[in-house]
Order: sequence, then C-alpha cells, then structure tokens
Amino acid sequence: MAYKLRARRALLIGAGQAAVYEWRDNAAVRRTVFEAGEGGRQGFRRYLAETPGIPFHLLVDVADEEYRQDTVPHLSRRDRQALLKRKAARLFKDTGYCFFRVTGRETTGRRDDRVLLSALANPGVVRQWVAILDEARTPLAGICSLPLFSGQLLKVVAGRDDGCRLLVSMQGVSGLRQTCFDNGDLRFSRLVQTPRAEHGSYSEIIRDEVEKVLRYLDSRRPDMPGETLHVHLLFSGDLLQELKSVLKRQDSVRYHFCDLAYENVSGELVSNPFSDAYFMQQLLRLRPGNVYAGVAERRWLFLGRLRAGVAAAGFAMLLGSAGWSALNVYGGIVLYLGGKTAEEETHRYAAEYELARKRLPETPVDPSDLKTAVMIADSLAQNKTSPIGMVTVLGHSLHGFPAIRLSRMSWRATDDPDTAYAGEPDQTGLPVAMDVSGLARSLYQAALLKGRIEPFNGDYRDAMDVINRFAEDLRGREAVYGVAIVDLPLDLSSGADLQGNTQSLQNRAEFTLKLVLKNEHEI
Repeated sequence: MAYKLRARRALLIGAGQAAVYEWRDNAAVRRTVFEAGEGGRQGFRRYLAETPGIPFHLLVDVADEEYRQDTVPHLSRRDRQALLKRKAARLFKDTGYCFFRVTGRETTGRRDDRVLLSALANPGVVRQWVAILDEARTPLAGICSLPLFSGQLLKVVAGRDDGCRLLVSMQGVSGLRQTCFDNGDLRFSRLVQTPRAEHGSYSEIIRDEVEKVLRYLDSRRPDMPGETLHVHLLFSGDLLQELKSVLKRQDSVRYHFCDLAYENVSGELVSNPFSDAYFMQQLLRLRPGNVYAGVAERRWLFLGRLRAGVAAAGFAMLLGSAGWSALNVYGGIVLYLGGKTAEEETHRYAAEYELARKRLPETPVDPSDLKTAVMIADSLAQNKTSPIGMVTVLGHSLHGFPAIRLSRMSWRATDDPDTAYAGEPDQTGLPVAMDVSGLARSLYQAALLKGRIEPFNGDYRDAMDVINRFAEDLRGREAVYGVAIVDLPLDLSSGADLQGNTQSLQNRAEFTLKLVLKNEHEI
C-alpha cells in the first residue's frame, strides 16, 4: 500500500455517529456520515478501501470523558511521568485512553505542580472505529477530544486565553458542548444531547443550558470574586441573532457572538446551527499532537514515515551516486586529455632531442655510454666509505693506553656487522688491508686489530688487564657498535694446551680485537 502522508482527513466521533472530513483547497469538506451500528461500520470499511493510505486525525466528542485537576510534588521529568502514570491508572480503570499534563506550579507552600488528568471512560465508542482503521492499515495520526482541543482554540476564538472563559458550541454528531477555562486551564466540560428541533427552537435550549452553567459558576464565586466570565458562542446565521435576543444581560457576564458562517467550495455561504465544520477546519489546519492513541494504534503511521524516510534516503543516495559518477567521469576525461597532451609533448621533446643530438660533433664514445659512466662515477662518489672514522676512534682510545702498540689493522665496509671477520682475513702484506667489495651498500665499518703490549715485563695478568680496559674504553665510545676480543696473550680456556718455554713467552704479549663502528644513521 502506498501511504499518502501529505494528505489529510479527519473523523469526528460522537456517541452515535462519526463524520468524515477531507482537506481540499485549504478547507475541511464533509465527505459522509456513518452511524455507530454495524451498517455504518461496514460503510466505513468500504470508504477506507476506496481511499487507502491517507492518515486520519480523530476528534472525539462524547459525554464519557472525565477530567481531574490535582497537584503532585515537583519532581524530575522521568519521576513525574512515572508518578502520573500510576495516578492515572488508579483514577481511570478499564480504559487505555488516558492523558495527563502539567499545567503550572502553585505559588505558595511546596510549590507543587498542577496537573490535568483526563480519560475516555467508555473506550468502546472510539475503539470500534480505530479497529476498522487498523484492519485497513490506515495511518492514525492521533486521537484528541474536543474539550482538550478547544483549549488550543482560545486565542483563535477570543484572541487571548486569560481570565475565565466559557466556550459554547453544538455539534451535529454529539450535541451541545460547554467547556470552561480559567487562565487557559481546563476546569470542566459538559455535553448535552440536543433533540432535532424545528427552526428557532435551538436558541431556547442553548439559553437554558448556558444559564445552568452560569448558576453553577455563581455558586463558585467565592473562589473567583469580582471576576468577569466571558461566554463565547460559536454559531452562525439566524441562530446567532436569536441568541442575542434571548440571553439575559448580567454585570459579571460578557457574551461574545462568533459567527461561523463560511463559503463552501462552490462559493455559497453555508450557515447552520452546528460547529462541526469549524472544529474540523481548525483540526486539519493546526494538526494538534496526539493525546489518547497508543503506539500500537499508530504503527501504520510510523511504518509510512519509515517508508518515506527510506525512500528519501534512497533517492538521496541515488543523487549522490549520480553526482559522484559524474565527477569520476569528468576526472577521467580530464586525465585522458592530460595524458594526450603529455604524450604530444613527449614526442615533441624527443624530436627536438634527436635533432639536437644530430647537430653535436662526432665523439669516439657514444653519448649514452658517457651518460652511464657519469652516473656510475656520481654513485661511487656518493657511496664511498673511508677508514678515517675508524682511525679517529682508535686514536682517541690509544691515547689513554701508551703501552699498546698496533701492528696491523684489517678494515672493511659491510652491511652485516655480526658476520664481519668471522675468521681472520687473508694477509695482504700491507699495514692496512681494505675490502671495498660492498661499498655501494656499506652501513657499518669493521676492523680486525692485531697488537701487543710494549714494553712487556712478562706479567700476563697485567697485560690482559690492560687489553680488557682498552676494549671497555672502545665500547664506551658513541660511534662503536661492538668490540670483541679474539685472541689474548694467553689462552686460559679449560680446553687449551699450555706449551713452550718461559724464556720465549716473556718477549711478547700479542692480542687480536674485532671492532665494529655504527653506520652514520645510528650515530
């Protein structure tokens, strides 16, 4: 079913009838009236089948509506809601149509909240029509009662809502309704069934009922001393003129005659004694919030809104996708044109380069080979490694150990400091032997140092102590990655063999160290 959430219509429910009004050209037009019996309900079902998907606003005008004014302690919103729900459940039993709201605060004492509680004591009158709406999956916008809705019309009818005001109207589906407000707060409401009278007799019925209410209010004058009662009569045409002549003037009562005559869609002036059309016009124009309907009864409205939201989101996504695709297509066209321009420029530069190359004098070497040689020389210059850093570190440490003499240093550049000089390198016969096979990738400098203690007096303990302190001094340098002692003057391990003679051993104390410097990125 397609939901038409922008369209509007309303159902005015009385005890014995229900009237449907539709919104056309900014006006409420009565479509049909259904009786409360089975025949009327069947007719309402057929009407809904012919006009599906349009939400309904329900306005209820029945005598079985109760009102209570009370006070409750001033609490937080959540606690006050829970308290009022319990109070409404205790006051109004056997009905699911309950309502409460805070109308103000007292100015003395504890300054409690003033609250209005109301309920439809006979829910079956309304539920029979709501059940048909639910069967037809027709969205229900909300249920409101005519007395509660009248409070929103005070400023429309009277221009203000202060003071004590009595609204008098007569509905064709229900009867004569009189609702009293005090400074905008509902005090009481009274519904009287009016018989179908002949022309001119309604004025006497209305006069008698209004005087009853005035006598009741006079009995409460001690609560409202010196206050003027404003009576607003919502009628039209001849009936309004008759009421002006039959109502008695009183000092404490001011009558306001509101003419409800209106033009129909054909431009004809409509004047009748009933106010149904006026209330339904205001209901569909203002669309007040829900008062009595529960969540389950409004689920088709929520579903329709959800469908509309999903459809809107899908349409927005479609527009976004189309826009994004258009941007991508535009970007592809721009890239394609840019590529074509770059290709043309490449061909042009290549032609110019070839022309310039042909103009160059002949050389014994091809220009491309010269370019390669220059690039190789530049790469070697950028990646060359020198043992100057190694010699500098050794010089600083040897300055503190004058007894140590280096006899040989083997140096190489490597990218794996842990495997450099795993064994002693081949002897080259040079004081310093260099291995530059890994210059282009060298990160570390490694050196194998051979040296001796000079002068040596035969004290091996002292000689090894000097060598160990020398190694520790090297380890403490910032540029040093690691130091390892390869050989000492004496092999003191448990598996070594001691051989030779003391005379030959006293003449030398030689050792071998492995020294590795950090690469320049780690320093």
